[in-house]
Amino acid sequence: MTVDVQRKSLIEFFGDIVRKVGDASLLAIEATKTKLAGEIGRDSGLFYVPRVLNFDQDKGLLDFERLSGLVTLLQLAIDKDSRLLEFSEKAGRALQVIHKQLILPGRIKYELPPEWMDWPDKNVFIHGDFASINVCLHEPSGRLVILDWSAAPIIGRTPTFGSRYFDILWFVSCVFRGAPRVRFLSWDAEGIADAFLKGYAERYSEDIFDRLREYLPNIYRLQRKKVWYLARQRSALKAAAYLCPQVFMYARLHKFLRRYQ
Repeated sequence: MTVDVQRKSLIEFFGDIVRKVGDASLLAIEATKTKLAGEIGRDSGLFYVPRVLNFDQDKGLLDFERLSGLVTLLQLAIDKDSRLLEFSEKAGRALQVIHKQLILPGRIKYELPPEWMDWPDKNVFIHGDFASINVCLHEPSGRLVILDWSAAPIIGRTPTFGSRYFDILWFVSCVFRGAPRVRFLSWDAEGIADAFLKGYAERYSEDIFDRLREYLPNIYRLQRKKVWYLARQRSALKAAAYLCPQVFMYARLHKFLRRYQ
């Protein structure tokens, strides 16, 4: 059993079940998104979403199918797995299909903060926390599995609609921020991010980089906010050890994204 303090929710494991316990209104959004995304994954054949097994709104309980043999994209990067870049590109293709096909009911259409809203006809329904720990390889089947369809706490947990660039840049920033302290000098964040962006662009009918530059100041602010939040959870000494490589990785993130400015 683990408690996610930042999300203020409880996650429990019972055999083949993953159970979330928390705010019923938030769990209802996640349940709906998960079910609809699962249908898109099955129809496209690009990814799989663990099934919703039960949602008890009165008790604030949401049960998911628990898959064994999952390896996060982050772990693939740590292991320097030969499938990493191919898998990252597939994640980009999957996200593009999600943005194109995911349509949520109007009652749960909640907008991102204003700085993350696009032109009215360009906004999409988003994953909300498309990060390297929620994008997984299912080793037994070789499938891409996408987890956790609740929005990242750093933007509030309700947003479901806004600029596609939030999901895109959140993934890229997480790849850089996820560099292990002992390996940050050899961490191939640029290769992973580049493969992901190429995968997304491959299925997008327009130039995805045409407006990406407009959102770069926003992702830089979120990256700094997230890093400082994580640093504050550590002792002074451990925070310093954490921040040193993060400063270096932030500079690399900025250099990587400058090509789109």
